[in-house]
Amino acid sequence: MVQRSSRFDLSTKLLSWWYNQKNKLIKNIRVQDFFARFPITSRVARKEGEAIFQLMTGFVDTQILFTFVKSGALRHLEAGSLSIEELSDKIGINIKSTEILCRAGYALGFVRLKSKKIFLARRGALILSLPGMMELIEHHSIFYADLLDPISFFRGEKETKLSKFWPYVFGQAESLDSVDVSRYSDLMSKSQFMVARDTIASIKVRKDTKWLDVGGGSGAFAKELVNKHSSLKISVFDIPGSSAENQPHKFIPGSFFTDQIPTGFDTVSCIRVLYDHDDQTVFDLLTKIYSSLPVGGRIVISEPMLGELSPNKWGDTYFATYTYAMKTGKTRSPSQVSELLEKIGFSKIKIFPSRRPFVTTVIEAYKN
Repeated sequence: MVQRSSRFDLSTKLLSWWYNQKNKLIKNIRVQDFFARFPITSRVARKEGEAIFQLMTGFVDTQILFTFVKSGALRHLEAGSLSIEELSDKIGINIKSTEILCRAGYALGFVRLKSKKIFLARRGALILSLPGMMELIEHHSIFYADLLDPISFFRGEKETKLSKFWPYVFGQAESLDSVDVSRYSDLMSKSQFMVARDTIASIKVRKDTKWLDVGGGSGAFAKELVNKHSSLKISVFDIPGSSAENQPHKFIPGSFFTDQIPTGFDTVSCIRVLYDHDDQTVFDLLTKIYSSLPVGGRIVISEPMLGELSPNKWGDTYFATYTYAMKTGKTRSPSQVSELLEKIGFSKIKIFPSRRPFVTTVIEAYKN
């Protein structure tokens, strides 16, 4: 053990020395000038410069996108091309500002400018077509407000608006009226379309499966599952008031904070549920699910996750910061989720290759 520790310390020291020497070289202005001129390194130097500029201006990009959505500009362009003057009149922004907005939108790929007309571009059409995307973009104004003072935010010195938006995460379901619950469930439902499709495409589903979706809200995942497997019997377990009417599933009211997970199901899913909660809450929930399942029963977990071998932009940057703002949330890596499952007693844990890891990662496991 001592020798292994010594080797580890030596490796760390060598790595530290290497990074220090490399960074000293990179920080030298003459070296930077050489890299920028030399053909082999000029492309790398330019890409690094562009990447730093993008990091510096990224918030501007998000606000341009937000303006296109909030003002209704994308919706107006969906009906057909418009002139700057016509769009200005429709969105209530003066002509000069509308021109600036549209040129920025062109640079970001939302619109195209041709023959003094503004056309909806492919990226803009995708934003309009993806269920829940417009609502999510508008919802992010809350998240942006929390990040206006990032130092205080990361120090945990301020109460966040997101923690107020998602009060059910704190187990406060009883204090919410039906309008509040419906509002939360509606956003989750509309934004879950891609997650549901990627999850269903990853796993195998038997026709005779009796399925329970825990925390399934208004049933967005359940609806997609039934659309794909019409003979499937699926129920949704969530707090009262979150159920939508005329859905192809049975709704079971309850809270996994205070109630046991309903039994009689051989598959239980948690779709974008675990990352809303801290480790103890997740451990308690998974333990309840394990107890509710028969021997051979399966759990399916699907949500965005941290990078496994190295941090990634969606899990470690966006989702980790978002769940931190919720105050009880925590984004985890596939191995961290797997370790929790194994600790509780689940086996045959499988992490599926992600079709779109920025959307979700899927894990399944079985009760011994």
